[in-house]
Amino acid sequence: MTGASRARRNAMDRLRPIRRALRGVEAVQVRRFGRSVLSTMFRTPVLVLETTGRRSGRQRQTALAFHRRPDGDLVIVGGAGGQRRTPDWVAKVRAHPDVHAIVDRTRRPMTATELGHDERATAWDEARRVWPQIERYERRAGRPVPIFLLRAK
Repeated sequence: MTGASRARRNAMDRLRPIRRALRGVEAVQVRRFGRSVLSTMFRTPVLVLETTGRRSGRQRQTALAFHRRPDGDLVIVGGAGGQRRTPDWVAKVRAHPDVHAIVDRTRRPMTATELGHDERATAWDEARRVWPQIERYERRAGRPVPIFLLRAK
């Protein structure tokens, strides 16, 4: 890595290896108890998203904050705390939108849809109300934060 590219990394980019190591621990907590230490600390609901690796085909699990809409659909965002690199789970979901979500210790098959321009604008307003820090994450990352809607099959 060159000095110039290292300078562009922000704090969340530097914490990425630690976050990757801890995500398995958080996923286990959410699967077993329906919440994690972090979700309790930050008072936000968390689900475990099960995806299929786009190259390996292996099942992967990631704990993510979510928002439940009145119609039962779930909204998740790829903010990653503002890291510059798009989270790995986003590429997996784009390649294989058939996923499973574990919410309240219940595993459900779902279809993930990345929201386009008009739908994203509406969901972005909703996300800002639920997660006020999301705008800061997008500025810090210097990239659009992808928003996905999870709908039960």
